[in-house]
Amino acid sequence: MWSGGGRWLGAAVLAAALCASPPCAAAAEEPPAPLRTGAPDEEPPARLRTGAQILGFLGLDFLLLSLSAPPAADPPGNVRLIDKLTLKAWSWDASAFETNFGAHPLAGTFYYTTARSNRSSPIESLASASLASLTWEVAEFPENVSFNDLMVTPIAGASIGESLVQLSQWLDRGPRSPARSVLAAVLFPMKLLNGGPPAGDFAGGALSANLRLLSGLRLHGDPEVGVRLATRLVRFPGFGEAGEGTQIGFAGNVSGLSIEARANRSGLADLRLGAGAAMATMYQRAISAGGEGWDLLASAGVAYQFREHAWDAGPKDAWSSVHMPGLGFQIRRIDGPLRVTLRADLGLTLAGTRSFALDGAPGGLPVEALTTTQRAWGYTMGWGLSAAPSLEVAYGPLSFDFAGAIDTRYGLLNPDPWPDRHPTGRISDSWSTLRGGARLKLPWNDLEISASIERNLRRGTADGLTRTAGETVALVGLGFALE
Repeated sequence: MWSGGGRWLGAAVLAAALCASPPCAAAAEEPPAPLRTGAPDEEPPARLRTGAQILGFLGLDFLLLSLSAPPAADPPGNVRLIDKLTLKAWSWDASAFETNFGAHPLAGTFYYTTARSNRSSPIESLASASLASLTWEVAEFPENVSFNDLMVTPIAGASIGESLVQLSQWLDRGPRSPARSVLAAVLFPMKLLNGGPPAGDFAGGALSANLRLLSGLRLHGDPEVGVRLATRLVRFPGFGEAGEGTQIGFAGNVSGLSIEARANRSGLADLRLGAGAAMATMYQRAISAGGEGWDLLASAGVAYQFREHAWDAGPKDAWSSVHMPGLGFQIRRIDGPLRVTLRADLGLTLAGTRSFALDGAPGGLPVEALTTTQRAWGYTMGWGLSAAPSLEVAYGPLSFDFAGAIDTRYGLLNPDPWPDRHPTGRISDSWSTLRGGARLKLPWNDLEISASIERNLRRGTADGLTRTAGETVALVGLGFALE
């Protein structure tokens, strides 16, 4: 990918243009469309318009690329088109971490939401984002076709994009107010140009959301303050209500977004971003009219995670990954006010991660053993596994939850973008978390108080080097919770 500054400039120009764009003429002249349910008379996807709009964005990207300085860590000179077309110039790339796992997901979100706003399904929109990413990689003359860009851009874009689309459409379906309308447009601005996906994709469902102010203490460390915002939207008619039967959906029926940021007197202590969306989901329920029974969700989809963390020593840690695919499972037992929920998320991941071992021992491996991204930016690409089980027990307004998570990353070294570099350093990393907490909903305006304790363990190896670190954090929170 071209220089991070140019890509961020392109993203800023795009965001400004979208926020300033008026609705299309058709949207201004026609009355609001009625709720559609997937009937045959729905308009087909506007694929030509999708292609034209994405090509327009790629044209802006190409102009900025032509005006930008050459990439800092790539080999000098341009890459021949014939070498890309014959698969000779395909490799992992040499871009900065923020470019690969920050700017690329934003570009992928634009590709994906452009297709969704033109009435494409989630799966077709993911395909459109993948094709857009491939088109850019072939046209981008200073660099090889990048394996990681081809995966991160569309998968992160679909994870973020579908979650934003679903939340925006949920806001549009609720009671009308200026605040809801503005927020819905900010979350999904492309619908102002194109009109939005089929309304039948958004019939029925339930939203859970929480916004909390956090305060806590790291054991043997400084006090921390922060904020957490999380949403989870399940789109099935009758979800959690009395009834029996099975439903299957391919319209982003389960989606979620989360962001948590905490800081102490030294600066940012922890930042976590997450997004996920199901491409295929099954919902089954057997709930009596008295509110007793069970229900089950099983899904396959995509997910994106980004995390920065300040440990007691060494530079700020960074970890980002996409799940391809991600599998989700949830089963609930409901007995009046008692609810017991077991959930698990699993995924095969592509990750970019700072080498925890080499951050603790710079120069621990000879430079010729390192990938270009490790030499220039301090991180390495890798594949891994992710697992996150959780259990929640709730009775009326009181709930207890217990959760764990583990992410692993095993370095992917070759082919390097420099043809004369053949890195050999075996680099692997892991990050695990155990957490327990309690929440109590107060009887006023959806207010909720919470308390939790969390144990994090980080481990990294680089050939014979090993480094580990652990911490315990206790947090209390006050905020709003919507169920």
